[in-house]
Amino acid sequence: MTGGAALGGALIVTLATPATWPLALGAFLIRGGIVLVALPLVVLPTPVGIGNVLGPTLTSIAFGSVSGEVLVVAGLAVVVGLIWLLVGGWLAAALEAEATWIVALDEEVAGLRKRPAGPAAGRTAARVLAARLIANIPLGLVLSWGLIRIVVVTYDELISPLDVSTPIGLRVLRAAPEVVIAIGLAWMIGEIVGAVAARRVVLAGDGVGPALRSALVTTVRHPLSSLVAFWVPTIALLVVLVLSAIAASSAAGTARSVLSEPDDPVPVLLAVLSLVLLWIVGLLLTAVVGAWRAATWTVAEVVRDGTFGTLPATRHVEVEPFV
Repeated sequence: MTGGAALGGALIVTLATPATWPLALGAFLIRGGIVLVALPLVVLPTPVGIGNVLGPTLTSIAFGSVSGEVLVVAGLAVVVGLIWLLVGGWLAAALEAEATWIVALDEEVAGLRKRPAGPAAGRTAARVLAARLIANIPLGLVLSWGLIRIVVVTYDELISPLDVSTPIGLRVLRAAPEVVIAIGLAWMIGEIVGAVAARRVVLAGDGVGPALRSALVTTVRHPLSSLVAFWVPTIALLVVLVLSAIAASSAAGTARSVLSEPDDPVPVLLAVLSLVLLWIVGLLLTAVVGAWRAATWTVAEVVRDGTFGTLPATRHVEVEPFV
């Protein structure tokens, strides 16, 4: 199946199976999407404020002097990050596995063998998590290098800026474009290989190693269809996130302005309701597009592997609850 055919089939299945929407949204939020969703509602600090907070810390790090407070904060950040990575990653993998089975068992995709239940489903989620973590090892290495590069560039921009009229974020990106390119490529490869490997684990019952090998072979043999399957839904998701962020940010600004003068309750109520409505609509669109994005990989894998049949199938298999 080509990437375009997988996209079309996945879209039909996604619209016909709303049960996958909250699963996709939950996995997206757990894997870091919560930051993107909440960002429009947060008042970002000014460059001067960032410089006042980070300047002394960056200066001490640059000169090789790290205080105990910095070490404690860094240690806590590492612990919280590991907990989120393992516990949150397992939960996201469980949601992904459940959504994968719902799509794969849909009568418009294929009639499959009975899905595993009980403890086997938990082990499947653990394997999905392991496969995705291994697939994203290059991304972790690139992020480690990129973080050091960004810290150095940010320090230079905060200490001796050459262009104070441009936001510091744009100045940092302009000074280190190779970081953005490297992170983007590593993220794309990790997402493609991880998504295909996760489907092999869930649908074929492969172990982590065989699933990753199969995913690498599939990606190398079908690079164009893999890129189409990755980029089209991803661009759609980015468009939804950007438009939702703009709408929510504008509504949040209006709400803050109205709340500063709460003499008339009607404008306050309308502003708050508008903000909540726009935020909910943004979450709904994110859920639908995220479910389509995930279903694309499932449909492509189901049709690619002759073990599972081909489109269309007429036999419906009842979905058992995920435990």
